[in-house]
Amino acid sequence: MRMLRRFRLDGHSVHVVLSAPGPLVELLEANGIAVHLFESLAIVDRAQLGSARGKIAFLGRYPYSILWLSLLILRLQVDVVHTNTAVMPAPALAAWLTRRRHLWHLREFFSEFPTLWKYYQRYIWRLSETILTVSNSVRDQFDPELRSRCVTIYNSLGPGATEVDLEAARRFRATLGNPTILIGVVGRIKWVRKGQEILIKAAALLASSYPEARYAIVGTAAAGNEDHLVRLKELIRDSGLEDKVAFAGDIKGPRDVYAAFDVTVVPSVLPEPFGRVVMESMAAGTPVVGSRCGGIPEQVVDGVTGFLFEPGSELELAECLAKLIADPELRSKMATAGRAVVQSTFDDDVTYAKVAAVFGVGGRAG
Repeated sequence: MRMLRRFRLDGHSVHVVLSAPGPLVELLEANGIAVHLFESLAIVDRAQLGSARGKIAFLGRYPYSILWLSLLILRLQVDVVHTNTAVMPAPALAAWLTRRRHLWHLREFFSEFPTLWKYYQRYIWRLSETILTVSNSVRDQFDPELRSRCVTIYNSLGPGATEVDLEAARRFRATLGNPTILIGVVGRIKWVRKGQEILIKAAALLASSYPEARYAIVGTAAAGNEDHLVRLKELIRDSGLEDKVAFAGDIKGPRDVYAAFDVTVVPSVLPEPFGRVVMESMAAGTPVVGSRCGGIPEQVVDGVTGFLFEPGSELELAECLAKLIADPELRSKMATAGRAVVQSTFDDDVTYAKVAAVFGVGGRAG
């Protein structure tokens, strides 16, 4: 929304196609961006394509989506079509049929679907003038001969990203008993993929050496994955950490929560395409300990803004946390360095200039 708003302020006509109503519609329209709802848009959905009925529905929606989008492109006299996610295959073909420039923005990994990706990456490549990727890690899933069309542009944070409400941060910390050291993890609770269990195992290793350390888990399990939360609580109980780990649930706008942490942990075991939690935490002035996978190492400067550890290694995570728990001055230095990286690399002005250059329209700062 921030990027599109800036395109509009630079004098361009911006139209967005969405597949369902919701708060984004209101937000876009409030910023002068035209929204077109098309609830039959063909989307590659894991749950839907898991059944024969879902596959048939997708195959019916795909040609209909191409036709609907092609007519919209012609009616609006669109110059550039931007597909903002890998899971919508129809806009690219609609752009090709109407002879418009097409840019494809990839924010996903397809490592779980190697056979599909073998062919789909070539579909993306053939129908795109440029492929924007949110990290080099996402780019590198393409076969080497296809990467020449890929341009990595990192996601960014909006104005005021480094401004936090310290009183709100103190209130959050107080709800947890004002611990001497608070280590937090933010994200959907998902066993193995998000790695909260790795943090708990590391906490067990640190319990005798650093009994003052407390841990906050922010987030809940998605519908259908409630057993992941049950397993996590069982692990906490079996590790004797029930008095050291608190569940904070979902929190809307967690910026002040990051500021309440002394350290943020991003323990993902499977690769994150980018991992927005990393830059949000650094913007709030909190060092990050993250796993060395996906887009996380492209944000954390190891030993400068935080530490990196081998995915799935509770021993290495514990070693990194021990260094930070024991050294308040190191935490402070990393906090300052992290904010500087956010302002130089993950700032809206930086991202917008790069996006505008790919669109070929230029862009003004501010």
